[in-house]
Amino acid sequence: MSEDAALRLRWKGSAAFLAVGTVALMTVIATVPRYRERALQVFVVVAGAVAIRLLVVAVVDATSRPGPFAFDRALVPPGPRELTVPSEPERIRFEVGAATHRSMELHHQLRRRLRRLAEDRLAAGHGVDMDADPDAARPLLGDDAWDLLRPDRIPPEDRFGAGMPVEGVVRIVTAVEELSR
Repeated sequence: MSEDAALRLRWKGSAAFLAVGTVALMTVIATVPRYRERALQVFVVVAGAVAIRLLVVAVVDATSRPGPFAFDRALVPPGPRELTVPSEPERIRFEVGAATHRSMELHHQLRRRLRRLAEDRLAAGHGVDMDADPDAARPLLGDDAWDLLRPDRIPPEDRFGAGMPVEGVVRIVTAVEELSR
């Protein structure tokens, strides 16, 4: 049982004890009116004892709780985090997002992935080697895809320049996908 649950149980038990005492007081006052003052005195003593008990319990709980304070916990470095390897769709999503923001990511990450796909599909479906026969590969890919995937493409000078808009990425991916149809 947790400390909070035990504390709630103490408060509930004390409230129940006071409720029973109140019912007894009302019963004595209603049935035997001559003991009304004496019953009221007993009830005040019992209520005071319950209040003192609850105060003592609260002070003991507040002052004797073991464990570090928030400041002490802040000084302890966190334990090692478990690193997760992203799945392939998550990596592709990241590469596309990065390629739309920075030209260098477009050239080195997304271009590399799309170029491998295009090479495989050109070779399997059309018997064309993109590097050895660029004149045959260019019409199959289309101008947009060829401009990005051509073997002699030079890396961008502005590494942090704007990447390709999402619509352009979609056009190129569609062109590469259509190679296998």
